[in-house]
Amino acid sequence: MMGYYRRYCERRADARAVGTNGKRWIRTWINVFRTETEARVPQDEAQLAQLICEGEFSCVGKSHSYNGVQVVPSVTAMMMREGGLTTLAYDPASETVRVGASVSVRDLKVYLRDEHRRGLHNAGNYMEQSVIGALATGTHGFGPRAVMADAIVELTFLDGSGQRVTLKRGDPEFAYVALSFGTIAPIVELVLETKPLESYVSVSSMSRLSKLDELKQGALAVNWAVMPYTNPEDPVIMLHALAECDQAGAIATHPKASGGSGKFAAWFLRRYYKLDRFLPKLRRPMQRIIDWLDLKQSERVITDPDDLDYLYDPQPGLKENRAPSITRGLFSTTYTGYNLAFFVPLEKAPAVVKFIIREADGLRDLGFFLKGIISVREMPGEAGPHFAANAERPMAAIDLFADPRDYAWLERLQRLVMHYEPDTRPHFGKSALGPEFCKTLDTVHLAELMRIHRRYYPQGKLMFSERVRAMLDVGRPVAGVPAADAGLA
Repeated sequence: MMGYYRRYCERRADARAVGTNGKRWIRTWINVFRTETEARVPQDEAQLAQLICEGEFSCVGKSHSYNGVQVVPSVTAMMMREGGLTTLAYDPASETVRVGASVSVRDLKVYLRDEHRRGLHNAGNYMEQSVIGALATGTHGFGPRAVMADAIVELTFLDGSGQRVTLKRGDPEFAYVALSFGTIAPIVELVLETKPLESYVSVSSMSRLSKLDELKQGALAVNWAVMPYTNPEDPVIMLHALAECDQAGAIATHPKASGGSGKFAAWFLRRYYKLDRFLPKLRRPMQRIIDWLDLKQSERVITDPDDLDYLYDPQPGLKENRAPSITRGLFSTTYTGYNLAFFVPLEKAPAVVKFIIREADGLRDLGFFLKGIISVREMPGEAGPHFAANAERPMAAIDLFADPRDYAWLERLQRLVMHYEPDTRPHFGKSALGPEFCKTLDTVHLAELMRIHRRYYPQGKLMFSERVRAMLDVGRPVAGVPAADAGLA
């Protein structure tokens, strides 16, 4: 009870601090990484330019990042999401939108939908982070144009002396700066491509991994979740696929379950989701029961064009930031556990998932359990920014979930995958970052990024987290208060 009360008090204190300058705590979304720092809330671009000339700084877009990429100890934090850089302007001629650094993903989506009947090509499902903060950590969805930064056509940032620098798509430095995981900041404005609002055929199925190719045939966007403690040879999956409405006949559904079976599956899954969240030791036996029962369920709906999520829901607005009805309960793990993610070549995704299932099951005797799913979001296209997940080939985002105290086991699983699949790429917001990613990111590209960083920030005042510093091998971690007090810095 004391732990819950402490977290309640922390949330209240964080809420009261929003918009205020001075000493305060900043935290990642689920509080795994946090630091007490000197916060600054820039009211306009002129004030921001003045602030960044005063000393070491970092930029925080309402920390979504699970790996603390926006949390830098003992450095003045520019709280961009709380500031006054609120530009929102749509250009009907180019069908693009200009976005300021304080605008949230939610604000942008609502503005485009309500004012112009437009939407984003893709975006994450954490609506309170700033648009620019989301882009810095490689936020993505699934399907065409999956990486959010791939929609940028122009961006403006302030250099180390507070001067504006604008880059456009096609400029030599653009593909590096468009997704630079905090090494180029503050970005103060973006221009993004948009798309018309439209409905899709949304098919959700409960099936088996062996049926994956059959079920996703004809889909333009595919997201699937695997129950890791079902049959490791052919695990149970929950698949969500989207298709254009005029292609409705091309996308398959799971063979229809009988009415009684479908209702029982829905009843059973609702209760399983609740148990999974709070009783980790029951995950394996409960999933074994699901595997034995061979439950079947499917749902086909037409999405509402006004939906704000990933085009998931048949109803407008937010559906509690959740996926379609069959898988919605499974994705509640995001809110009750630690999430680690990385990208693997798309064709390798089923093999990687099976490997993770076997490795995770072997750790049960040490008290480790994955939470209810392994999530896979397919990214079939190729993106423009050099450090986008799918910059070089189609990829799949693998998301692993565990209770916060167990996140180190997720890092171990990530490293094991990287050992056998050298083309694994990092998620800058969710991976355990380290030098082992440099090869797949291309050391030439990384060297060019650091050249750009040094060109625009020769004063050395823009800081990025020790996780990014370790990955780039650019010196010792930034010292926090404990290190300074102990005499280690």
